[in-house]
Amino acid sequence: MRMRKTILIVLLFVVCSVFLTACGSPREPMDMNVFRTVIESEGYTIKDMMYESDEFDENIFSEYLSVFADDYSFEFAVFTTEQYAINTFNGMRAQAEANRGSTRSYRTVNVSNHAMFEQTSDGMFWHIYRVDNTLLYVLADSDYRSHVRDLIDRIQ
Repeated sequence: MRMRKTILIVLLFVVCSVFLTACGSPREPMDMNVFRTVIESEGYTIKDMMYESDEFDENIFSEYLSVFADDYSFEFAVFTTEQYAINTFNGMRAQAEANRGSTRSYRTVNVSNHAMFEQTSDGMFWHIYRVDNTLLYVLADSDYRSHVRDLIDRIQ
């Protein structure tokens, strides 16, 4: 009986170790071409904000793409450094949290080289995802959450 218990504990430890290691493993940065393909396949027009606005500093951003639909928006950025992406992620997350009303769902992850924040509150759905120096920001009416999540999964 004692041997069986010891084997069970060791087995449980190994399974937990493998699971936790996989959760914290590094992710590949998001690909701008994948973003373009997914969004354009939905019939949306992508705006390259680096060329359409003077507000984007080339010392901070390498690329900045935006899509604005009636009920949701996607923004995809490639920063010149990971620190700019981290700072932007933290700022966007703080802004979303400040707008939190009656929260229906809330999820956050911050491991290895990536971080994710997701919140549904007062009819709005936020999704912010960073890997290395890339960042995806999504804001949508919560009625479109399922459709938007499908697009997010295809992009990430």
